[in-house]
Amino acid sequence: MARINNGILGGIQGNAGPVEGYVRYGIAYVRGKKRKRTTPPTPREKIQRKRMEVVNNFANSMTDYIRLGFEEAAEGQPFSPNNAAKSYQLLHALHGEYPDISINYPAVRLTQGILELPLNPEATAEGNGVRFNWTYNTTLNWSDRGARVMVLVYVEETGKSFYQFTGARITEETDFLEMPAEVKGLQLHAYMSFIADDRRSISNSIYLGNLII
Repeated sequence: MARINNGILGGIQGNAGPVEGYVRYGIAYVRGKKRKRTTPPTPREKIQRKRMEVVNNFANSMTDYIRLGFEEAAEGQPFSPNNAAKSYQLLHALHGEYPDISINYPAVRLTQGILELPLNPEATAEGNGVRFNWTYNTTLNWSDRGARVMVLVYVEETGKSFYQFTGARITEETDFLEMPAEVKGLQLHAYMSFIADDRRSISNSIYLGNLII
């Protein structure tokens, strides 16, 4: 049984014969009821499923980070920040042929916005963690001088991510992310972004390379 919560002109929620209604981000949708599939997936479907699997495994290790990172891009849109982030990776950050599809780490985007990045961003292995450095530019970054760095390190072998949302201010030109001992000798991929103090604007993320501690 379906319900019409907002009168005869409103969208339905639930099952009504061969269709079902639902509301997503305030918009009502109707779709055909799901049926149990009896035929095997086509080659094209297998490829798409593999692509989704690779992106989901990667993105699900950093859900909170990309949710914040794509909040600005998804504002006012009929999709979530998480979906926007995964959609970007599907379109731009995969390489290889089925079944050997994998993440193209330099092409990944974890945050998307218009805040200006500083100059000379870099990441280096240091002690038990990763050192992030950049150059504050008074011309490019003056209006964003209160912004703070966001850093993330993805461990390729384990599929885990380590990150912080509110790091050093852009004017401080350095920050450090301590890593657990378990990642020693593993392949690390480092990313950096900047976010305004009020969190209403954010930069695109930048890939800083592959490191080993």
